[in-house]
Amino acid sequence: MITPDAIYRQLARPWPADELAERYQAAYERGARDLPADEDPPECPITLLATAIPRLISLAVAANVLHLLPTTTHDGAAIAQELIATIDATATGSLHRTHLALQADGESRGYDADEWLPLVYEQAADWLQHASAAADPPPAIEHAQQAGRFAALAIGALDRDAPTVPEAITDCLAHLLFTCVFADAATRSRRGG
Repeated sequence: MITPDAIYRQLARPWPADELAERYQAAYERGARDLPADEDPPECPITLLATAIPRLISLAVAANVLHLLPTTTHDGAAIAQELIATIDATATGSLHRTHLALQADGESRGYDADEWLPLVYEQAADWLQHASAAADPPPAIEHAQQAGRFAALAIGALDRDAPTVPEAITDCLAHLLFTCVFADAATRSRRGG
């Protein structure tokens, strides 16, 4: 079983923007499966972010438990695999919903959501390059918790119609991208490639 320490060692490297753009797009597409197939997603950005909150809570819990779990036993390794799947599903589902919220806000405020994505990649690249298991809290836990924090800040900014909405949503997306890349690295390592 791959350990969180080994995953952080894989992540701690320079990350080109085009590689993160590909990872973001893949996470966005996987996250689309999180939406009900028989209905359109809400059009209101605050509603989209609100629907991500339960997933963000599950994401933070799964990241915490993964780092506490002894993976040296067969049972520990099996549980770790389930936790990694939960991290991936909740992070990609949240990223998809949060991206839709950015698009919806952009449509209402007159900006293009894609203009904010380079900032998402830049922030995530810095965090990934400096990822270390020695950090307290470990990066996957920190970024899962911060994604929830920035989603809540974005909801508050939307409620006040504040001009900081795109920045808060972008920060949330950057934290989610980190967790998506973490989960992807763990899944690839588990599969041996």
